[in-house]
Amino acid sequence: MKRPATLLAMALLLLSFALIGYRVIWLQYPIFPAAPQKVWRLSMDGHVSGGENETTVMVGLPFTHKGQIVAEERIRSGTLAFNLLREGPNQVGVWSGVISPRGEGIGYSATVQVRPQQPTKTKTPILEPYPLNIQEEDQALAKRLVRRWDLLPPSDRLRRIAAALRGIWGSSPPEDQDLKNWSAFQEKHIHLDAVLLLLRAASLPARVVEGLQLAETVKGSTLTWVEVWTGQEWDTLQPDKGEIHQKPVPFLPLTTNGLSATRVINGELSDVRWTLSREIINQWRMQFDRIMRSNRFLDRWSLFRLPPEFQKTFRILILVPIGALMISLLRDIIGLPTFGVFLPLLMALAFRNTGLAYGLGIFWGVVLFGYLVRRQIDKLRLLLVPRLSVILTLVILCIIFFALLGNKFGLREFMAVGLLPFVILTMTIERFFVIVEEAGAREALWTAVGSAGVAVITYKIYQLEPLQLTFFVYPELLFAIAALQVLLGRYTGYRLLELFRFRGFWRSS
Repeated sequence: MKRPATLLAMALLLLSFALIGYRVIWLQYPIFPAAPQKVWRLSMDGHVSGGENETTVMVGLPFTHKGQIVAEERIRSGTLAFNLLREGPNQVGVWSGVISPRGEGIGYSATVQVRPQQPTKTKTPILEPYPLNIQEEDQALAKRLVRRWDLLPPSDRLRRIAAALRGIWGSSPPEDQDLKNWSAFQEKHIHLDAVLLLLRAASLPARVVEGLQLAETVKGSTLTWVEVWTGQEWDTLQPDKGEIHQKPVPFLPLTTNGLSATRVINGELSDVRWTLSREIINQWRMQFDRIMRSNRFLDRWSLFRLPPEFQKTFRILILVPIGALMISLLRDIIGLPTFGVFLPLLMALAFRNTGLAYGLGIFWGVVLFGYLVRRQIDKLRLLLVPRLSVILTLVILCIIFFALLGNKFGLREFMAVGLLPFVILTMTIERFFVIVEEAGAREALWTAVGSAGVAVITYKIYQLEPLQLTFFVYPELLFAIAALQVLLGRYTGYRLLELFRFRGFWRSS
């Protein structure tokens, strides 16, 4: 009989690990859903004003990809309609409608997790032609300025151009006339055009990115930087300072390929405020929105699909098998006596409302007072069912008394005693009396202490929020708990307390 039990336990463990592995590997669930992690809280607020015609506001917004996860998005649009559109590699939020004379407030907020990316094989981008506003003589000038670096690797070429933007041309600077012409070009054009011209002349593909610096701050405008392809990955160049940032890049992109982060048609966007703040959350929150929108089988049958008012109950209910496993361990391996299996479980659940100290006090008060009354009832020679009915009535009266006492002195914990398992308490009083009569008061008190101790341990397990969340995310862990219960059920050895109890016998033998 031992082998079938072992095979069943192994099958349950394999089923549990298989389902969890599928969620982690294929559905991208976090391995430790309750583990804390740092994320960024992004918010954008602005005021839109317009005329009689329809006004359209377009704002570049972050989205989920390999380098980041965006969750908990919230939109504020007032009377305007809102839509999300994709423009090439960009995600754009579009607010549209007729604006009242007072204007309209718009807003966006989201939680963003920036993840470090491992270098991957990426197709080399196409080298774009020179901008139309750049004359041929300016193109020739730029080629002469970067000609000395043609034989260098792309990353070295980028470093030399970054130094040139700071006015450092190295040991062999260009001719004085070229430097004068270059200064004249910079005065005539914006600084970004000069940067892009040098990069194009050096055959380095580049793209303009607009976004925010990853720092806790409030800004009225976005930043612009340039991403340069150096043969293996995109490097970030800050054009106004001539700085190349190391990985991870301290920026949050909103739009790429030169697309402006904010655009308005037939109106004006004012009082724009971008806010970034640091937060610490658990890993599951970053996955929640994605799972709720998923159509995969296990996602559709996730406990997170339950209405929110029921989720709290199930987060506790799903830990009850762990409590049962703990009771089996303490009874069959350690040797602690208890008044059955369900009393410690139900007491632990009741302690969540009464608190541990008040719950234990009420338990001992009801049991000891009930025992004294039970001794008097025994003299009446009542039948079993009427006797238990009298004790049940006594337990209910005790619970009412504690509730009134709590209301009188403002102790809400006493008013929560109604959640104590009064039927189980009734049977406990009867069982306590029987053990006193058969084995003595010491054995009865020891059993009561064991029941209370197991209830305390189970209560502590129920209070572990990370454990609650882990089992709520991975309910298939219950198969593993069942496997451990099966294996524990095959144990027929000595209990630890029995070894201590019979230590004198072992010494004499």
